Amino acid sequence: MSRYLVGILFCLVIALAYAAFRDEAFQDLRHRKIRKRDIRQKQKGALDPDQLTFLTSEEIPVEPKRVIIQNQEPERFDGKWDGTTSLRFAVMGDTQFGSKYAQISHLHNFYDLCEREGISTVYHTGDITDGLKMRPGHEYELYEISADGQVDDVIKNYPRRKGITTHFITGNHDASLYKHVGFDVGAAIAKDREDMIYLGRDCAVVDLTPDCTLELRHPWDGSAYSISYKLQKMIEAMEADSKPNILAVGHYHKELSMFYRNIHALLTGCFQSQTPFMRGKGLAAIMGGYIITIRVDKNGHIQGFTPEFIPYHKPIKDDYLNFKR
Repeated sequence: MSRYLVGILFCLVIALAYAAFRDEAFQDLRHRKIRKRDIRQKQKGALDPDQLTFLTSEEIPVEPKRVIIQNQEPERFDGKWDGTTSLRFAVMGDTQFGSKYAQISHLHNFYDLCEREGISTVYHTGDITDGLKMRPGHEYELYEISADGQVDDVIKNYPRRKGITTHFITGNHDASLYKHVGFDVGAAIAKDREDMIYLGRDCAVVDLTPDCTLELRHPWDGSAYSISYKLQKMIEAMEADSKPNILAVGHYHKELSMFYRNIHALLTGCFQSQTPFMRGKGLAAIMGGYIITIRVDKNGHIQGFTPEFIPYHKPIKDDYLNFKR
């Protein structure tokens, strides 16, 4: 029995000694990295010799990890109804600027159509950019690999048409920029584009009239086998007194119009062609956007709802190159 105890004690001593050695070696490596950094800064003239430091592990600054979750509390906005009984607007989403598969030419064509149709308001259901580090290998699908680059690309190349205002929320891809670099792309875009109004992260409610609401929503979950399933479950989970009259949902890159629980519900399509990631997962991309016509009575209560989906069947290969001049 004593030999077993001696053996166990010996193994325990060896394990503790190894753990202490590993910790000391790790700390020494961190110290040497900081020392090399300071020497490089000194060589560049950024530090005086007296400023060279040898920091302890407790003194080494650690950047706080940013945690961001889906926003489930929409802000409410006044649609400024003028009393008319016929309202027309466009709804679309998932433009994914920064992705090599973004269909910017089709997006411009859609805005040209809106201009010809006299549409003055476009609602965007999120993922205006493609974000960063969404998954391993995502960087190979991007033509803009920084937050600043993607925001500048939107500011420069997102359609700008006289008389048209785009009201937009951001989505999970946009949120990745905040997660990794602390950057709210929605606020940055709206700051430099007076025709683009930022409504918040992931969801927003717009009072089209005093008695007709439009909710924009961008979920963060995955797709289902049935196109309608996610939309149905979303509506079923709504409390009776919180239901909108119209629900427009992005994220899934699918197109669908349905009427369920007295809600006119839409999946708003996308303006990004199928990526290698989507192809590998067996996920289709339905490109296009909606032009919506609704009829309301004199009190603003919805009487009729007519959605017209404008499809774009053929993607343009490397379309982003047409906007990189």
